[in-house]
Amino acid sequence: MVLPLEGYLMLDLSRLVPGPMATWMLADLGMDVLKVEEMEVARAGRARDSFSPIVDDPDTEARAMAWNFVGRNKRSIPINLRSPEGQEIFHKLAAKADVIFESYRRGVVNRLGADYETVKAINPRIIYCSLSGYGAEGQYADWPGQELNAQGMSGVGALVGDPDTGEPAYLHYPLVDTYAAACVVISIQSAILARERTGEGQFIDISITEAGVSLINQASVGYLRDGYVPSRCAVTGISPIRCKDGKYLTNASTAETHFWNRFCQAIGRPQYENVFPIPFDRRAAAAVDPEIQGIIKDVKDVMLTKTRDEWMEIIPVDISVTPLLELDEALEGEYARDRGVLWEMEHPVAGKVRQISSPFRLSETPPKFRNFAPMLGENTLEVLEELGYDESSIERMEREGIVRVSRWSPPPA
Repeated sequence: MVLPLEGYLMLDLSRLVPGPMATWMLADLGMDVLKVEEMEVARAGRARDSFSPIVDDPDTEARAMAWNFVGRNKRSIPINLRSPEGQEIFHKLAAKADVIFESYRRGVVNRLGADYETVKAINPRIIYCSLSGYGAEGQYADWPGQELNAQGMSGVGALVGDPDTGEPAYLHYPLVDTYAAACVVISIQSAILARERTGEGQFIDISITEAGVSLINQASVGYLRDGYVPSRCAVTGISPIRCKDGKYLTNASTAETHFWNRFCQAIGRPQYENVFPIPFDRRAAAAVDPEIQGIIKDVKDVMLTKTRDEWMEIIPVDISVTPLLELDEALEGEYARDRGVLWEMEHPVAGKVRQISSPFRLSETPPKFRNFAPMLGENTLEVLEELGYDESSIERMEREGIVRVSRWSPPPA
């Protein structure tokens, strides 16, 4: 079976969260993602990606890689790109590559000889993607950017707040980083399709903050059309709902009138039919409307009279009311089993391990597990041999700190 992106080679210079998330998706779809890595296991206290260890110990690294789903199906070659010979190796790889992806701050790749103009001169068909906090151009391009910065600069952070204090409450989940990763995947795949038609590569500039801006969809329309700036704590919905046993339900029935009305009937409050949904331009008023807030409070009080599972037996399943699952329930529950959201594999050190599966469900070319996340330098020998380097040259470059080779092998069974 040929995977959708099989045959395409990417040189992946990204690290931390959004870059490895993007290349995980592409690798699961069959792209040959070759991680061109830094020589150190960790830099500035941060690992190669979200799940790699920051200690330079092969046994610890091997065990960690067993659960590193964002690193699976990739290969690894650490190259010292500060050295002329390291840059020469990179340029030989770039001549063969379809895609180059980097997530350094502006100017870094120029110093490493890995910038777009240099690579384009070697390989005019290259698709070169740059991911950064604020974009490759503009007055903010030199600023470092992390997830929380992107939430703050994009407006996402302005929509989330503590209902008691009104203080901003950042999402403790890399939502903007993850969406930026999806933007990278879509852009690279689109550029590949465009190259099939035109024969030309191109430069892709993805800003994590811009990805965040596109997430504030409804709020942005309300502001651009009516000048409405929503309060962080404007409560106009009934979710999440706490139940008698301390567990919660999510309630999206307020989005559509027929759903909401059936919900009201199920909980014995038919007098509240047709209250929801509240039009966007009325939500500010609804957030301080005593009648609306009284309805919300009464419904929440009603929901405290039964457990979460009791309510799920009563409320119709087709009106967008669902359990709010804890992490263990989400990964071990009926939905996860039904859809196969976990893959189970045998690791040579860790034994049976499970990882989050691929969300891409293609009937004829589904993603598949090919290999665990690589050790740092696990594929150095094979990659250099493919480029024509002999054993003595590789050993010399290893001694001189130009490349790093992992010589770890699993213990005998």
